[in-house]
Amino acid sequence: MKERIGDTFMANIKAFRGYRYNTDKIDNLGSVISPPYYNMAKEDKDALYDKSEYNSVRLFSGKKLESDTREENTFTRAKNYLDKWIEDGILVRDEEPVIYMYEQTIEMYDTHYSNTSFVALVELEEIGKGAIMPCEKPHEVSMLDRYELLKSTNADMSMISCLYVEPEKELFNLMNELREEKPDLEFSSDDNVQQKIWKISYKPTIDFIIEHFKDLSLYITDGQTRYETCLQYRDYMKEHNPNHTGKEPYNYMMMSLSNAHSDGLVVLPVHREVKTIKNFSESHFIAGAQDHFRVEKIIVDSNDETLVRTMVKQISTVKAETRIAAYCGGDYFYRMVLWDKDYIKNDVYPDMSKEYCNLDIVALNKLIIDDVFHIDEEKYEDYVHSTRSYESCYKDIQDGKYDIMFIMNPVRVEQIRNITAMGERLPEVTISVFPKPSVGVIINLKED
Repeated sequence: MKERIGDTFMANIKAFRGYRYNTDKIDNLGSVISPPYYNMAKEDKDALYDKSEYNSVRLFSGKKLESDTREENTFTRAKNYLDKWIEDGILVRDEEPVIYMYEQTIEMYDTHYSNTSFVALVELEEIGKGAIMPCEKPHEVSMLDRYELLKSTNADMSMISCLYVEPEKELFNLMNELREEKPDLEFSSDDNVQQKIWKISYKPTIDFIIEHFKDLSLYITDGQTRYETCLQYRDYMKEHNPNHTGKEPYNYMMMSLSNAHSDGLVVLPVHREVKTIKNFSESHFIAGAQDHFRVEKIIVDSNDETLVRTMVKQISTVKAETRIAAYCGGDYFYRMVLWDKDYIKNDVYPDMSKEYCNLDIVALNKLIIDDVFHIDEEKYEDYVHSTRSYESCYKDIQDGKYDIMFIMNPVRVEQIRNITAMGERLPEVTISVFPKPSVGVIINLKED
């Protein structure tokens, strides 16, 4: 049972014996570690298959074949790979339960980003009813596929990502102390992410971490569908176990727990590009946007990717205001500043919190994508694409793939915390915490 302190639930975490690639048999760990994307393009998946016969993509996102049957398919193959790799010593299990400290560092846009997290097992609870809080509305993906994979393999192939907010910084200081020690594993993955792992086996330190997390809420920033899949699997296992106690391995899942105020961790903006239902009209867009935004046309002496970087700079703000940049081609863009600040709260979503109504993406979705382009929630995925890469947005506009792109500012950590504390969820694909944990670094087989 989940423990309660006063009127709040506490997060229960514990150490575990993870499976990791055997460096005596795998010379280049970068060839077997995969990027954290389940729905990758076929050519990207093919490239991972070609890198190594032991690449972890075979475990978490294997190829589907026309010859697949109920008895032989991507999920049964994942199970066979996992069993065979363990049998052959390709994957080896740590000898004692540990909490891992996992650090990723990457250079992007001439800036170094670093995400250091504790990787532990976290006791499952009904989402949003205790210490574990969802941040976004779930993105439509095939939960059935995730469930079949979990049911076949009985394993967490990847970590889900959570943020925690720690005012006292005691865990933050512990991380800095541990970072001074030599990592147990250090390598570079093929996507140029520098990766390090420390195994924390000293029991007093493990107990210190466990106790501190009992006072913290965990905010799921990536992997909510996988979390809900684990809940479904737990319920299935509970139903078929007459001796269920609540402490079985299927009651836990592997998570990466990151400090929301870590210096190197960044919440990246997620931009939008839109293909309008009817023929796109720039003048119609401007006229519609001016109902709620102050729209400024800014000409840039360039029509290459430096224009997009200018857009990013021009909407950057420390003020609590909504600024969005729009681009539909040429050597200019539009800076949109919301002047009708109370409209969404008063007239659109009166039952939602002010924090939710002040989100930039809420203003874009409702006032532009819905009201101007008439793309509602049912049509959204067909006409709107989300990405953290403003370069790819720009290229798509130049290639005519989309009609208009919108550059966004990142969501602030305080907004995430305040909105989830109200029991609300941000619109889907709003948050991108970077860097994200790679796949295959640690695998949790749900066994004693």
